Order: sequence, then C-alpha cells, then structure tokens
Amino acid sequence: MKGYLVKIGIDLDNTINENATTVAFFAFITNAFRGNSEIYIITNRDEDDYDATVDELDELGIHYDYLVITADKERVILDNDISIYFDDTDEYFINLPETVTVFKIREGGNFDFLKHKWIYGSKTGFDINGK
Repeated sequence: MKGYLVKIGIDLDNTINENATTVAFFAFITNAFRGNSEIYIITNRDEDDYDATVDELDELGIHYDYLVITADKERVILDNDISIYFDDTDEYFINLPETVTVFKIREGGNFDFLKHKWIYGSKTGFDINGK
C-alpha cells in the first residue's frame, strides 16, 4: 500500500454532499487521515464536470489524493486496493469482496424516512421474513 495505512474511497453525490452533517463529517475525516491514507473520491459524473467537481470539493473542504469520475466504481476500488468505501447506492458495492469495509449513507433515495425502512431492489436486497 505504498506506506499508507489505509485506502479510502468516497462517493460524492448523495454521500459527501448529502447534507451539512455529511459535508462536515467527510471534511473532518479526509483531513484527519491526510498523510496516513490515500483518499479516492469516486463519482459517477460526466467527464466534462471534472473541473467543476474539483471546485466543489475545494469549496466543501474535502481533502483527496485522487478524483476518479467513472460509472465502474467497483473496478476502481478493486484495482486500487481500496479497503474502506462510502456510498449511498448498493449497486456500486454489492459485488465487492468482504475485505472491503462498506459504509452506506442513508438518504432519501435509499431510505423511506416516513416509514423508517430501507429501500431495496430485487438486485440488492431481499425480505428476511420471506415475504
């Protein structure tokens, strides 16, 4: 791992920038781990948005070593030996090995705040009660 303690991957949309709390949290941890880790911001945006994404991360106070814009987040995580990953979308981490610790960010697209239940599709979840 090139002398780094850990490699951390973090999604941007609906993860880092979900709300003021997530922005503050990720600004804190990305700066706290500076020098002791590699931070990868992995986002599924248009390649033409690269400069705007850099500006957004700077405005949010997010430290990172690499910014990767891709729809194939799984490949980036595996190819770079990322061992901790934060995202809000199950599809991006469903096939990752158990050696990758995953943190799922709760937001309106994956959690029903009125019913207090997670929202899953048949590809990413099942009813443990068999219903």
